Order: sequence, then C-alpha cells, then structure tokens
Amino acid sequence: MKGTHAMTGSHRKPAGISIVEIIVVIAVISVIAAIAIPRFSDMTTSAHAAVAKNALETLNTAVHRFNMSNYELLFTGVAPSGQDEMLILRTMQYRDPENPKPGSPYMRNDWNPGISSSMDDYRLMWTGTLYKLLPPGASGTGLKVAFDGSDLGTPFSFPPNFTMAGK
Repeated sequence: MKGTHAMTGSHRKPAGISIVEIIVVIAVISVIAAIAIPRFSDMTTSAHAAVAKNALETLNTAVHRFNMSNYELLFTGVAPSGQDEMLILRTMQYRDPENPKPGSPYMRNDWNPGISSSMDDYRLMWTGTLYKLLPPGASGTGLKVAFDGSDLGTPFSFPPNFTMAGK
C-alpha cells in the first residue's frame, strides 16, 4: 500500500490557511464593519434621545401631578446656573414628614442628576411651567441626562428647613 500513493500521482495540499484566504476574510469583515458601525452609532443616538424624552415626560408628569394636588407650580428661574431646575426637581421629590402633601413625593428621590451647560449633553431645562429638552448642540443649562445610571443611587436628604418652589 505504501507505493499506491506514489503510483497514483496524487499530491496532498499541506493543511493550513493560505494568505489569499486570510485577505479575503479580512476584506469581508471590513465590508461588514463599514456597514454595521454607522448603523450602530445611529441606534445609540436614537436610544439616547428616547431615554432623554422619557426623563422629560417623567418630570413633566410629576409637575402635572403636583399642580393637581397642591398649587400650580409657576416658578420663573432667576439664573442660568441650573439651580432652578434642581429646586423644582427637589420640590417634586419632597415629602414633608410633618404634613405630607397628597400624592407626594411626585418623583423618585434617589434620582440625583448633575447640572450641565455642555452642548454635548442632553439637558432638561425649566421654562417657568414645565421642563423642556435641550438636545446636544443646543445652548442652555439644565439637569444632565445620564445614560449609564450614575445619577441613581442614594436618596436625597432634605434639610429640615427645605422650602418647596413656587409657593
């Protein structure tokens, strides 16, 4: 049997991958990446916009519930520092231990967003009656919408002399 192989004249190709096969695989992967990466980026942008809109709707729903249960929250901001937005948020999160308002708190008290004026961030700015969404590229200061959960955690501790906005 040893001589049969030699007599037939067949030659076996050595096992392995040729350089041409590697180049073809790399080219196919490059084409797939060129198509997929921009679409993934678009999906991330859309997801961020959806999360920011959800935060806006949640805050404005809390404002509406507060208005129906207490008094209409009309509060004209005095400075573009973001402190007005934070005061309105804290008003929505507050529950007076001595005299709780019906339905309070109107917003979860473990949400502690930062304040941002960066045009790279989604921000929620107080308009005097409601919050509005500032998308990236828009100027203004407001509550920064975080997408990594870093703004959730320890409930805010209200000082004993806390005064709600808009009274």
